[in-house]
Amino acid sequence: MIDARDTLLERMKVDLIGPEAPDERISDRPTDRYLTGILFPPRTTISPEDDDEASDADDADAVGTALDGVKAASAFRPSSAGLSFAVEPIGQAPRLRVRVDGARYRPEGAAEEGSGSGRKRAQSWRRTPQFAEVSLDLIALREEPAPIIDLASSGLAAASLHCRIAPWGDILLVTLAVTNDAKPAEARSRAANEEAALFQFSMVVECEDECRFVPKPERIGSASDEDDARASALLYRNVQQFAVGHTCSAMWDEPMEGKVHQVRTSWFPESTVHVVSAEGDTEFKKADARLSLGASWLASEDDAGLFAGLKSFVDAYAHWISRMEAAALTMSEAHVGQAQRHMQRCREAEQRMRAGITLLETSSDVLTAFRLANAALALQYSWRINPHPPELVWRPFQLGFALLCLESIANPESSDRETMDLLWFPTGGGKTEAYLLLTAFTIFLRRLRAKGNPSGAGVTTFMRYTLRLLTIQQFERAAALICACEMVRRGKVMLEGVNLPAHFASDIPISLGLWVGEGATPNTVADAEKVLGTDAESSPSQLRSCPCCHEVLDWTISADRSRVEVRCLTKTCDVGQEVALLPIWTVDEDVYRERPTLLIGTVDKYAQITRNQKTGCLFGIGTPADAPELVIQDELHLISGPLGSLAGLYETAIDELCRSGAGARAKVIGSTATIRRAEDQIKALFDRGSFQFPPPGLDHTNSGFAIEDREVPGRRYVGISTVGRSAKFTQQAVAASLLQAATDQSLAADKRDGYWTLVNYFNSLRELGGALVLMRDDVARSIRDYKERRPGETERDAGAQIELTSRVRSSDIPRYLKDLEREWNDPDHVDVVLASNMISVGMDVSRLGLMVVNGQPKTIAEYIQATSRVGRSQKAPGLVITLFNAAKSRDRSRYETFAGWHRSLYRDVEATSVTPFAPRARDRALHAPYVAMVRHLVAGMENPGAIEHHQEEAEALLDKVIARIARIDPIEADAARAQLNSFLDDWFDRQGLTDYWQDYSEALLTSAEAAAERGNRARFAGQKPTPNSLRSVEASASYVLLEGGSDRGTRP
Repeated sequence: MIDARDTLLERMKVDLIGPEAPDERISDRPTDRYLTGILFPPRTTISPEDDDEASDADDADAVGTALDGVKAASAFRPSSAGLSFAVEPIGQAPRLRVRVDGARYRPEGAAEEGSGSGRKRAQSWRRTPQFAEVSLDLIALREEPAPIIDLASSGLAAASLHCRIAPWGDILLVTLAVTNDAKPAEARSRAANEEAALFQFSMVVECEDECRFVPKPERIGSASDEDDARASALLYRNVQQFAVGHTCSAMWDEPMEGKVHQVRTSWFPESTVHVVSAEGDTEFKKADARLSLGASWLASEDDAGLFAGLKSFVDAYAHWISRMEAAALTMSEAHVGQAQRHMQRCREAEQRMRAGITLLETSSDVLTAFRLANAALALQYSWRINPHPPELVWRPFQLGFALLCLESIANPESSDRETMDLLWFPTGGGKTEAYLLLTAFTIFLRRLRAKGNPSGAGVTTFMRYTLRLLTIQQFERAAALICACEMVRRGKVMLEGVNLPAHFASDIPISLGLWVGEGATPNTVADAEKVLGTDAESSPSQLRSCPCCHEVLDWTISADRSRVEVRCLTKTCDVGQEVALLPIWTVDEDVYRERPTLLIGTVDKYAQITRNQKTGCLFGIGTPADAPELVIQDELHLISGPLGSLAGLYETAIDELCRSGAGARAKVIGSTATIRRAEDQIKALFDRGSFQFPPPGLDHTNSGFAIEDREVPGRRYVGISTVGRSAKFTQQAVAASLLQAATDQSLAADKRDGYWTLVNYFNSLRELGGALVLMRDDVARSIRDYKERRPGETERDAGAQIELTSRVRSSDIPRYLKDLEREWNDPDHVDVVLASNMISVGMDVSRLGLMVVNGQPKTIAEYIQATSRVGRSQKAPGLVITLFNAAKSRDRSRYETFAGWHRSLYRDVEATSVTPFAPRARDRALHAPYVAMVRHLVAGMENPGAIEHHQEEAEALLDKVIARIARIDPIEADAARAQLNSFLDDWFDRQGLTDYWQDYSEALLTSAEAAAERGNRARFAGQKPTPNSLRSVEASASYVLLEGGSDRGTRP
């Protein structure tokens, strides 16, 4: 079967490198026609009009830009390219065979180039292929200081091979580079420079005699990364880099029996990141283990059969561990110790899963909650459009994670409440479904144990995200779960052997809330009434269609104008007919009144616990309900940097507010696909230990619950460098080639769709803004050019473009996501998506298969997350084209080593930095969580002036804050105590205060933004500036740039 990606890539290579035929004759200049793969004459410069390489380091809209950009006009076009690699001599006379290929274009015919110039312009250019093949004696060359081999005598005129051989222990480090030595007949003549250029350059190196290629020596990590380094060395011991490029990139074939037979240059390096199968190891494919994975079976099977099936499932994992333990014993001394440590973690996971099964056997409430949760998930799954498979079958890692967490959720006194369980699985694997199962389990268990008392109501679970797109998409998925749970509570799902408690029918409905900034949803019902039915950015109608029947929902204001209501009016909808008013709340005023069972929000919204007294009810404070029992932090890797540091500060208060009456902490679970040194981040954020699930095994390709599947097409990555060209020229040429290639007549309709919509990913809003014009003008012209090269082909109209960035209104996001699901022949399809890191998590559109990444993102984690937005379906395996900016050293390095690091993509994920108690973070907001604790946990502290009557309680809470800091960052504990004592002294001195927070009248606190705006004009100097959002890390400022005495304008 022809892979559609091969068609796109072959066309792109012909379009951008050439040639169309070995002896082709082309009408336009070769350097106008071809983009890369060219070695120019020495000291050829890029013309100033092509120079758009200025760094974006000072861009105010940057979402991640490199700081090392240089102007292209200050650099020369490349005149040399080559490879570095290592060989091991296995005899006395090691030799290499090197083949160098290229072509030069000669003008044919001539016409006047311009009036009065006297110069001639070629009417056409004829390609003349050339090659040279030489044999290198490594021992002899090693003795020479800088050997240079003239390739003219071997068939490649005006070119030379530069060699460098250096010993490294028992191996030889070899660098070979070819230089174009041609000198144009006329230095300023473009035609002469065209003739002198060497096009379609390539070099292939093979071991000829008595030597073999070996991997390049391993890099040495820092001592602080020692544990990670040992784990990575074990997991990726079979992934090796055999060559790196210079100017170009390097490629080699997969080792056969540990041997690589050749290394070669590549202008379009490729690497396939194979699919990770969530079906797990073959142990889970045995009939008895597979039986226990069906959600309906888990909900309805008799007790004996259920327990036996679950035990068989864990036994399958135990068998896999036993196999790995035996394999570990045969490992080299360098790896055996780390391998045994990995196996210990695997055994710990096994024991915790068995403890979960034991709890199911011994607690009827836990067993019933587990059954009801599976019934709810099975019902939710049945509402999908054309579900495949037809019934919900858990993937082994999903059920394994649920069993692992079961005991620590159900038992408030569990020692594992002091551990955050982190679900680590590649994007698109189904992490969300795993913790939705645990959410449903926690909800039902709480209701069962409450036995109809109001303690079972209130917020049961917090689910937190960092980005709007992710929050809104997950809100839609959670809405289906909550509606399914409500149907189960109402007795609309019949389960054999499960009798619903009588009090379920009269219980408060199981509900869902959305708690995000007012930029997405209104804060009050009155504000919501003003915008309902309009296209306002802030809207309560964040759920467009019914989770059950998928028809449009009806959002209205209640008759007494006290709340926003949502209904499904479809007569045939089970949910719409049974649940007249859907239990979904998106306006802050409604959220505080209803206290939804599951509350989804962005992390920055939690800054409101300091400002708003009403937020206390979400933690059960002032209500008969218990505190939340489960906290889910999705995409943990995004809680980093300044946002993560402030989040860690506020977590001090959130952790205390979530404590039950008996003092038990809430259970915290999380998920990520890209994180390193997670234990450090989790300790700093949550003051807990960490447990990664699945624990790593002996190789990155198999963790028992996840296994690399080479039978399924993986996501294919291709690198292109802007070397010798401007970034914009490269960008438009690549986009145009890919867009026009999707019209290729060889592509079947079902294969065409996945590559019809191009996702264009940018690292800064400034770059993206420039691309808006580029895509409409330059790309359209290039599409026409590429079409004209292929007679009979239809010109692509790629005018349907959308933008997915922080500039897009929240109310538009659901519509855009729906439009992206439209196939290529739908009149309302999307041709091009211009996107920022907003899409790097959360966008899940299975039909998308094509992406261009413009410049290496700031982190490998972002690169993995962003590129994982395409290729999420086997119908459209992903094709990712990464454009590396040759003017930036980091991009150059990533391009030249492309194949090596893509083979071990997750190995290079950077450790995240979170320092909540560092001096700068303390200055910003240490007082904020402390005020929240005093305000919500000390009875009688409804207004700040009462502090003088509650000194003992206030100081006790201060001690709790310092104790947490001492556990996380002990070196900062004394300074933090001094800082909080000073704040508390100031608070005591300000008697008579009636407000905690006001921006323009006397109060304890004021927003940091308002304080910055007032500056020295502040009337109420005693107010403490405090973040109103966790993203308010620094106040913005305007400046005026004066040059030569004139005002050159302002920039925010």
